[in-house]
Amino acid sequence: MRGATPAAPDGGDTPRFRLLGPVRFGPPAGPADRPGPPHRQAVLSVLLLRRRPVTVAGLAAAVWGDDAPASAAGNLRTHLWALRTLLEPGRACRQPARILVADERGYALHTPPESVDAWRFEERAEAARRARARGDTAAEHALLAEALGQWSGEALAGVPGPFAEEERIRLTALRTSARKRHIVCALRLGLHHTVIPELSALTREFPLDEELRALLMRALHGCGRQAEAFTVFADTHRTLREELGVAPCPELTALHARLLADDPPPFDLHRPSPLARAHGRPALPDAAERVLARAKSVLIGGQDRGAVPVLVITGPGRAGKTALAARVADGVAHRFPDGRVSADLRTWDPVPAGPGPVLAHLLRALAVPASRIPADPDERAALYRSALAGRRVLVVLHDARDAAQVTPLLPGGPGSAVLLTTRSRVLAPALPAAASIELAARPRPYAEDPPPGERAGAPDTDAPHAGAPDTDAPDLGNLPPSLVPAARRLARSGAGPSSVEALAAVLGTGRADAALIAEALVDAGVLDTPAAGTYRLPARP
Repeated sequence: MRGATPAAPDGGDTPRFRLLGPVRFGPPAGPADRPGPPHRQAVLSVLLLRRRPVTVAGLAAAVWGDDAPASAAGNLRTHLWALRTLLEPGRACRQPARILVADERGYALHTPPESVDAWRFEERAEAARRARARGDTAAEHALLAEALGQWSGEALAGVPGPFAEEERIRLTALRTSARKRHIVCALRLGLHHTVIPELSALTREFPLDEELRALLMRALHGCGRQAEAFTVFADTHRTLREELGVAPCPELTALHARLLADDPPPFDLHRPSPLARAHGRPALPDAAERVLARAKSVLIGGQDRGAVPVLVITGPGRAGKTALAARVADGVAHRFPDGRVSADLRTWDPVPAGPGPVLAHLLRALAVPASRIPADPDERAALYRSALAGRRVLVVLHDARDAAQVTPLLPGGPGSAVLLTTRSRVLAPALPAAASIELAARPRPYAEDPPPGERAGAPDTDAPHAGAPDTDAPDLGNLPPSLVPAARRLARSGAGPSSVEALAAVLGTGRADAALIAEALVDAGVLDTPAAGTYRLPARP
């Protein structure tokens, strides 16, 4: 609930208000009625949720936005008079109002916050967070059940206006986060069978929410229904490809691999238990542990200062960026109780893909229904920031290319944080207040041991002795096929800092094509650019 809480009137006859469903009000122990037509419900909702004085102009903007009619002020006074009559039916004509009062600051409802179901929901959800922080899963589970019990349908159902729409999105997102946490608690308590019906319904409602899919896989696996769990992953892979053209996020892919090995990861995100450390990820070398600790401190420290911390992990292919990001995300998960959303931004086109599809993916992950996601990218970005407002979410973006691609995906206010991986060394300086960690092209201390026989890349069919290993070549395993021959030729040339013209001679292309190839290789971490128009191979470890 927003704003300060005004003093409540005396007496125990204060009405109870329902906003988490159709808007209703009534006596504490009696039936609840509709307070009037939709715009009157909108006025009541603004006063209940803002919990501070609101002017007539503020009410008009909240109820109608830019489409307020010329008669808005008169209409509002009619609605306010009707609400006073409903809230205090026995008040004499000249007796001062006790519940809906007005002063020089505007109109305000003097009701105790606990009289509103939305307040009770948020208060119990916050109590559940505190229980989670102290490790009391049973208490968290019970408090979340009580919080979710406040709901009776869509929040502010049928209420018009921009304020109601924003609150509907915010409250719905909080409800979905609470439902996920309630399910996680049930799984941690061993109640796998109790959550499968709800998870099945939620994944049908939000088919692109990978976190829900992961929870359903874990619930099915915990009930011994392994084949169904693997079917969920296959269906997720197909759906994401068809709808968004992307693969499942690294976290979901890693969970699938753990379940295939009958080794589900633990739910305890506060600290790894000795069993989890021995049976899951190995202990890290001291230097790698220091890097991991610094990464966590960036995200947590910025959050403590009320900022939006942004951490950029930079490095060439196979340096361990994704693995480090996964460890960092797990290590700070308890500081982001509203969950984690992730997206893969990789593109090899000269111009990165626009933010529209990624924003749609993130909005769906934040429980925004597809029907409410606008077509315009700018409107999607505004809705994305609104959906994150007042929440603590970790946004993980893999393989970012440049600041223009990332900026629309940054939260608009404090509470959440952003974790980026990229091959570009110029991305972090281009983002305000971003901190960066650079990984070298060496064996990946943050990752699991690579499978036996893992190859760095495909052989270069343009080169002589095509099947021979090239020990001096950079790691090209994640480059698109069109760039691999150019990278290998430059690696074999042994040239120092080179101009575009010199690169064109090595590559056998024109100057314009050589410039495009060079910039693409810089983005991929294969080349450095120590000065404008100059390129070189990075120093090998």
